[in-house]
Amino acid sequence: MNNFLDGINNAKYVVIVADVKNLPSASALYTHILRLHKKVSLVCETEYIDKRLSFLPWFEKIKSTKISSADFIIELDSSSLELFNLFKNNNIKINNKMATALYAGLLQESNGFLNSDVNGTFFASIKELIECGADYKTCNDFIMKRTTLSALRLKALMLKNMLLQNSAKAAVFCISDDDLKSTGATLQDCNEVLEEALMLPYVELSVLLDTNKEYEILKIKVKEI
Repeated sequence: MNNFLDGINNAKYVVIVADVKNLPSASALYTHILRLHKKVSLVCETEYIDKRLSFLPWFEKIKSTKISSADFIIELDSSSLELFNLFKNNNIKINNKMATALYAGLLQESNGFLNSDVNGTFFASIKELIECGADYKTCNDFIMKRTTLSALRLKALMLKNMLLQNSAKAAVFCISDDDLKSTGATLQDCNEVLEEALMLPYVELSVLLDTNKEYEILKIKVKEI
């Protein structure tokens, strides 16, 4: 990862390319490059960007297509924790915008700090980011407490038609194009329902099937042990 810091330092125009899961990290890196007084663009190739991330610094600057005129392009695939450690190890000061973005990334990537790999070191990083000025209340509000009417409608439909199979170890959901159109939701909105099904005591697996394609598997979520 140090290589892209060298590339940034030697470039005049940098483009960061990320997908929606890496958008918080990209926002933090964007801020760092701006502080170096370099031209920088942020590109997100994911078609649907969750509006719960709209509080991120520079969200309004996100572009949807790559820019070929840049002399250094970063295909960002680093987690927020990796980027946080990279900044620390290279004595890069983390300001409040960077801290907010990185905190948001840690919150999103850890499923609200509930993943099994969350440990004391992880929470120590959270503490440092809050000390650096992370607006953690806004992050918590947008990521953990907000949804859309379309997502709620889809959730009601999916839960109504949910099937429990294999001695209630598998929660099976079916979705069609008409379901998405009638609710106004997107396929991305199904993820939250699949995750919630794993909260049932005996469910170990949640599966989403596409009724328009002979019940092709669209998504699978597995409960962490």
